[in-house]
Amino acid sequence: MTLLPLTTGATLGDIIDLERYPITDRSNPAYLALVADSQALLGKEGVAIFPGFVRDKMVATMADQTLALHPRMFHFRENHTVYFKPQEDGVDSRHPLRRLMKTEKDTVAYADIPADNVIRNIYESDEVLSFIKDVLGLDTLYRHADPLAALNLQGFTTGQQLGWHFDRSDFSVTLSLQAASAGGDFEYVRMLRNEDDDCYDAVRQFLDDPETQTIEVLPQVPGTLTLFRGRYSLHRVTPVEGDRLRLNAVFAYVDQPNVEFSAYARQLFYGRTSVDPLV
Repeated sequence: MTLLPLTTGATLGDIIDLERYPITDRSNPAYLALVADSQALLGKEGVAIFPGFVRDKMVATMADQTLALHPRMFHFRENHTVYFKPQEDGVDSRHPLRRLMKTEKDTVAYADIPADNVIRNIYESDEVLSFIKDVLGLDTLYRHADPLAALNLQGFTTGQQLGWHFDRSDFSVTLSLQAASAGGDFEYVRMLRNEDDDCYDAVRQFLDDPETQTIEVLPQVPGTLTLFRGRYSLHRVTPVEGDRLRLNAVFAYVDQPNVEFSAYARQLFYGRTSVDPLV
């Protein structure tokens, strides 16, 4: 496969299929229809996907660039409850707050992504930011101010996974760069809790017997941009199998300016508290 040069000189149209996703013209009727349809899907399904958002050759370039960074990735592993709340000893052993899920992944922090990596063109694009804002129906949206957390590249090797969990943020934005040889499926159970209730009984029942709920699967197709509301929908990435890594990018956007991680969160997710690289 012939890859495009690794350069930030590429235009947005070189990277994103602007014929299919005309995000540079927000007054275009096709753009307005795309946003309206996506908002409807996000409201009904809790997820909106945009297949072929990034052109195939650029996806291949970004996957190649991410693989080159894999030896420098921080190896994150944690056992956690599905709520990311502390484990409680005062409840019975089958309670969701006693049961631990396993998460293990490799991550490149924003500060460690070279300036010539194509993925930066997407995250740092005002047109992409406005498109995400419009689909979410927000008046304002900002790129995350944290120099480590704003944009991450993730690699999942054999056996690595994201355990069942609810997100702590209202939404996530990801871009698939490479599917695993096998496994690495994104599975979710729609609206298993709500704003007023953590629904411990329903979550316990599902963890005891997953067949009590409908598990939906989002195909991991390279080049697909995904917006997902994971605060109320339980979800996971199944263990990766085979030699080919599962690769994706995570774009962090927030509705308030100047948001940064705490020193504790930086240490937990990146193994350091400053932008100085790991040695």
